[in-house]
Amino acid sequence: MMDKRAELSLNVIIIAVIALIVLVILVLIFTGKTKIFTTQTTSTAQEYSGKKCAVPGTNNQCLDQYACKEQGGSFQAGQYDDCSGNYGISGCCMM
Repeated sequence: MMDKRAELSLNVIIIAVIALIVLVILVLIFTGKTKIFTTQTTSTAQEYSGKKCAVPGTNNQCLDQYACKEQGGSFQAGQYDDCSGNYGISGCCMM
């Protein structure tokens, strides 16, 4: 008759092998999907890279210096393309 410890070790090994196979399959599935995600993320990042103030996910706004100070933001002038020539607004207000 087999020892109880031997049965437990065999069960643990079988479960570990099955889990490893499932993990490899999941990695293969998601690896193909991450290429699509990376491509879309890179194109979005390029769209908002450089001299942009109003980036999605931030509270940055194109405001004038006085409106920015009233709202408690930090004003930076002349660095952002999307704020220049925008109704006389010449800077970015970072909240």
